Amino acid sequence: MQCRCDSMTLEGVLFDAIIAAKKVVVNNLDQAAEKTGFENPFGDKTLLLDQEAENAAIEVLQTSGYQMKIVTEEQGIINSEGKTEYLVIIDPIDGSANLERNIPLCTIGISASSFKPNLTTDEIEISIVDSYFTKETYVARKGQGVTCNGKPVSVAQPIPIEEAIISYDSKKKGDSYFSSASQRIVDGVKDVRRTASNLLDLCWVAAGKLDAMVDLRDMLPIIHVSGTHMVSEAGGYILGEGGDRFVMSLDSQYMMNFIAASDESLAQSIHRLYVSK
Repeated sequence: MQCRCDSMTLEGVLFDAIIAAKKVVVNNLDQAAEKTGFENPFGDKTLLLDQEAENAAIEVLQTSGYQMKIVTEEQGIINSEGKTEYLVIIDPIDGSANLERNIPLCTIGISASSFKPNLTTDEIEISIVDSYFTKETYVARKGQGVTCNGKPVSVAQPIPIEEAIISYDSKKKGDSYFSSASQRIVDGVKDVRRTASNLLDLCWVAAGKLDAMVDLRDMLPIIHVSGTHMVSEAGGYILGEGGDRFVMSLDSQYMMNFIAASDESLAQSIHRLYVSK
């Protein structure tokens, strides 16, 4: 992973935080299956490396000289000591179950925005998603598009739903409506691919490798906002569960529900399958 930026800039600090977290994970893979015995604020069991990677990233952020309010997977909200300049949202390991099973598909994602009350997903200024083992570093800058390893990427060309290859997160039990709706979508597209790292799947939509990524479980925390930011900046269209353009508060109490697609037509086609009976 290379960063062509001054470490004193906000972007440089975010890259430094990612580098610190990655070092912890890559140098301690023998501990990949170890758990802390605790649950994070979102109800998931915490891996030891999740916690340690997050701690390493937070240390970089808090010693950067910037006043940051930090939203994390394991610790929740960490307020700044002084007047807050930036909101930073970080997911240290997306794809923890993969890491635990030695499947080399997991990512770290981080997003930042100048701080003000009532921030929304539309106001994210920069996001970085780095894949731990596949040598992919995606950067989205507001109004400037997306790069992968420094080269511009964009979403796939529009295609009809029956030709689309999508990622679909089906990890939800005990909901018969969701199960039926999910089957309609799977039957309506050409095929489904899923890495079990939603951030990586969203980056692959942004890079035109997948046509869409769908998560309508009402279970995905806001810490995954770096992924939806990628799709938006790469020219894609994100639809909310109600059928309108996706925009939501960056408050950590809310869960993300979206259809992130290469274009609005495909997103609407997927949504129609979901809500039809």
